[in-house]
Amino acid sequence: MRFAGKVAFITGAGSGIGRATALRLAAEGAKVAVHDRSESAARDTVEAIAAAGGVADVFISDVSDVAATQSAIAKAEQVLGPIDILVNNAGITSDFCSLEDVTEDMFEKSIMTHAKGTLFATQAVVPGMKTRGGGKIVNVSSISGTVGNPMATTYNAAKGAIAAMTKGWAKELAKHGILVNAIAPGPTITPMTTNRLAPEYFTERAKDIPLARWGTAEDMAGVIVFLASPDSDYMTGQVVSPNGGLAIT
Repeated sequence: MRFAGKVAFITGAGSGIGRATALRLAAEGAKVAVHDRSESAARDTVEAIAAAGGVADVFISDVSDVAATQSAIAKAEQVLGPIDILVNNAGITSDFCSLEDVTEDMFEKSIMTHAKGTLFATQAVVPGMKTRGGGKIVNVSSISGTVGNPMATTYNAAKGAIAAMTKGWAKELAKHGILVNAIAPGPTITPMTTNRLAPEYFTERAKDIPLARWGTAEDMAGVIVFLASPDSDYMTGQVVSPNGGLAIT
């Protein structure tokens, strides 16, 4: 029960990595603010947590809507208590097309969800963390934001921005006891990927991965939970990439 007495706010926790992280944190004692833009998805996660004996509640907004998201965070603190852990996980698929075909709308959607959403959710929790003398912030970047992927211009840009902000915030907030790290997942099976890619793509792509398989949401949640826990108290400003050996730096 490493997280007994702690409150965690997880964006995009209705499915995929966010849901897996919510379940793990709740299983280890955290009270979890399950955030998503889909109320039904968030409620499914909360019901799964409750069925396992955990404590959680639903908070709804689109992370690109700053006022709505900051209001959801404020409400979560009223309902569950001060936020000790923030996981900026909410994300969308974006362009996945050639550079020449990228549109302004693609760019804006990707940046507003990933970079803007991460920035302003973090802004909302930092004052309270400063007052209490500490906290953990874990951002979800991507291997696309660290080594880049072809046909993914705006996704690369947005996830790269998250990695860069993580490093800057770590330096800025260290004196307040606030630790900021990120994960950069490699190929991961989540609803966001299975809804977009043909089944045979997963088999072919796995041939490029040294561990010969795609990652799971639970694989990524394990690293997030480590970064949120006391076990990572001497880590800040790091971008950890669970990627099956696809990128080794």
